[in-house]
Amino acid sequence: MGTNDTQYELSGHQGAIYDAVWDNQRSRWLTAGGDGIVAAWKEGDPSNGKALLHHDKAFFCVLALTTGLVAGTEDGELFFLDLEGDVSRWTAHKGGVFSLLAMEDGRVFTGGGDGRILCWKSGQLVGEWTWENASKIRTLVAYEDSIFIGASNGEGCLWNPEAPTPIKDCKALGQHVGGLYCAMRLDQKKAWITGGRDGHLRAWDDDGQPLLEIPAHEGAIYRMAISSEWLWTASRDKTVKCWNLRDLSPAYRWTHRDGGCRRSVNALAIGGPNNEWLLAGGDDRNGHAVKWRSLLPDNGG
Repeated sequence: MGTNDTQYELSGHQGAIYDAVWDNQRSRWLTAGGDGIVAAWKEGDPSNGKALLHHDKAFFCVLALTTGLVAGTEDGELFFLDLEGDVSRWTAHKGGVFSLLAMEDGRVFTGGGDGRILCWKSGQLVGEWTWENASKIRTLVAYEDSIFIGASNGEGCLWNPEAPTPIKDCKALGQHVGGLYCAMRLDQKKAWITGGRDGHLRAWDDDGQPLLEIPAHEGAIYRMAISSEWLWTASRDKTVKCWNLRDLSPAYRWTHRDGGCRRSVNALAIGGPNNEWLLAGGDDRNGHAVKWRSLLPDNGG
């Protein structure tokens, strides 16, 4: 199918898709796979993916940069690929690279299975911190001069890398049994939304006080994405769900019956030239793209 249709698939990975992102500067999707490949899928030609990176271990995460891209593997290696095709490769973390964050000033933060956060500038390591007892750093989200960190111990916190306060002493913000895997800031609500292994969505105010709790999925919530006034969540329970950001009321449940994933949904992204596409990927090895408004009641209102 072409991208003028309502849905299309990205097929070619020989392992699970663990992450996906829209590269707006180069009008393409990037996917990270369990087959050890990071692939690019050009807008308008989804049937022809191009392998950009190869490794003998799974890629867990990928992120588009103005200078190219960065990707992390299950054995903790970090790859920087520039626009000329040159690759720099670093042994970054023990236990895998689980999260990537690009800042406006060009810094890249990485979170690993060793409880460490590393900072990179121009492909070089320039900073290192450890969250004691955090186990794996599962998500990093920028907010003003701080970074929200979610970890596999179930805790979240808001941390300023320029401040002297150790991560363990930062303001607690979020709690999920078994692990906090994803988070998003809702500026209009002055609140944070978090998801985790317990399948719950939780809302928190800036002081870390709980506002709302929803048993959203029957499995872990791995990713979140926002389009307009809608929140999308991807889960191990094989579904993508949509929630109204006004009150987190449910709006839609996307499954394989209407073009969604057939197995665990690990990756989720909003993209396309007009941010009109929702891409989900997971253990069925395919990326499933849909114009997200087509899924909503009255086509999104």
